[in-house]
Amino acid sequence: MNPNLAHSLLVAVEKQPYGFLNVSGADSVREVELMAAAGLVDASLGNAGTEVFAVINRVTDAGHDFMRALKHRRTPPRMAFAQN
Repeated sequence: MNPNLAHSLLVAVEKQPYGFLNVSGADSVREVELMAAAGLVDASLGNAGTEVFAVINRVTDAGHDFMRALKHRRTPPRMAFAQN
């Protein structure tokens, strides 16, 4: 799971007036699938022909905990690698 993408999706759901978010694009839909498996969201997954989609129905208590944890984290410094 990509924590930054997951956090962005959770924040986007919270900004929706009715509390659900339509998600499209293979990478984002896969992220929603992982988030649902981790218990962060309740979601519906499907496909329409060749296009996959997901609907995040609500953020769970665990999802809210995840959002709070990432909100207060400090980004680790980037490591520099020597080139040969």
